[in-house]
Amino acid sequence: MNLSESAWALFEAHRSGKAPLSRAGGSFVGQCACDPQPLTEKQASWLAKLLERAELPPLDGEAAND
Repeated sequence: MNLSESAWALFEAHRSGKAPLSRAGGSFVGQCACDPQPLTEKQASWLAKLLERAELPPLDGEAAND
């Protein structure tokens, strides 16, 4: 999945109750869905953790640099 697809999948996991997001996590995921800027290393790490917790696939190889 690319960055935007991953973000929307995390929103769906939150909405369904499978993987609730904190306020900060939700804000961050919204940024990932709407902002085309590349992720920093720290942001990419946080997103990877959120995806893992939601049992979603990791980002495509270059998604953090799109």
